[in-house]
Amino acid sequence: MRYILVEYEHAQEDDPVRVYSEVDRDDLEKRRVEFYSNGLWFAYGEEHGGDEALSKTPFPAEVRALNVPGEVTARTIPASVFREVWDQAAERPDGFMGMFF
Repeated sequence: MRYILVEYEHAQEDDPVRVYSEVDRDDLEKRRVEFYSNGLWFAYGEEHGGDEALSKTPFPAEVRALNVPGEVTARTIPASVFREVWDQAAERPDGFMGMFF
């Protein structure tokens, strides 16, 4: 498994500003947590469901290929960082429901 953080510098309101992804040996996304500038977040995969929202396109072998200077920064992160983000997502209602609690 690989763990990737993609950050968007000038994301539109409807687009995430940070995306944490777990990627398997085939470079396919298995789990993802998205954070938005308005405080909402969404988790996809495993117990969170929403597998249809996971990317069907394999990630490039060299994650830096996703970088666009001044717009997109992508890098690998330790598994422990992804797990911490994923576990925190499991501890509270999903981003949409979080607006009501």
